[in-house]
Amino acid sequence: MTEDIQLDTFTKHSRRGVWLSAFVVLLMTLAALFAPIVSPYDPKEMRIGLSSYPPAWYDTPTKDGKPEYLLGTDLYGRDILSRAVHGARSAMFLVLIAIPLAVVIGVVVGIAAGMGSKTVETIFLRLTDVVSAVPSFMFAVIIVLIFRVTPTGRVFGGLITLTLAFALAGWVSLARLIYTAVLQVKRLEFMEASRSLGASTWHQIFKHILPHVSHLIVVWIVNNIPAVILLEALFGYIGIQILQVTDGSSFQDLSWGGLIFSGRTQLNWNPFILLVPTVCILVVSMSFATLGEYLNEKLNPQLKQNQIV
Repeated sequence: MTEDIQLDTFTKHSRRGVWLSAFVVLLMTLAALFAPIVSPYDPKEMRIGLSSYPPAWYDTPTKDGKPEYLLGTDLYGRDILSRAVHGARSAMFLVLIAIPLAVVIGVVVGIAAGMGSKTVETIFLRLTDVVSAVPSFMFAVIIVLIFRVTPTGRVFGGLITLTLAFALAGWVSLARLIYTAVLQVKRLEFMEASRSLGASTWHQIFKHILPHVSHLIVVWIVNNIPAVILLEALFGYIGIQILQVTDGSSFQDLSWGGLIFSGRTQLNWNPFILLVPTVCILVVSMSFATLGEYLNEKLNPQLKQNQIV
């Protein structure tokens, strides 16, 4: 009886965490979509004489009796809240481009290795060994340093460069996951029956393989979204610029990583410049991690049931 009560309580807390995480993700998405409307100020507007103001619960300038800068200002008098809201747009841009690109590469390579000949499988294993030998972050740094001096590196203030860096460094884990799952699915009875009936490889892939690995793809996507955001922040924190020349329209100027980069130099007299984007990254990453665990728990039993049927 006691165990049942504890289990029910745990389930309630888990559901609350999932709903809260979904709310945070939705809030981030809305902030990214409507950043120009939600932001109280222009994130690039510099205000002389309002440098490094603390958040609203300190003694800050007021407008009509209300705090004028809820999260304070940076060294150049720019509103931190507005810049954090626009930072969500940069993070979402990376997620919407880098993740699908990595998924396409990982799924295609993983299925090709699992369904292909022994030669294709060997090439895949050697390729993943080579890519995995280099840490993902170092591989991403190499990609950024190569592409940032090209015309591609200047598109969208250098964001395309970072998306390529993550996609080329992040597809390996998904490809290995899909490859292992394909080998397992190939041993199931319905796959043997499909081959004995003369089904083509394409039919087997789209009819049987993809439906049985789709849950892995979904869970991988949710779990790797924080990795994209953290990669962007890490580039900003250590000061690696994804553009050869950083100007007012660059990635470094309006992103959580850019805020961290500028905030670390002002830590002594205004720590909130560094604290605000750090909290944003922490909360969003934890939310996606919670959603990933929930999806993994919900989709795995469904996969086992489909295999039995």
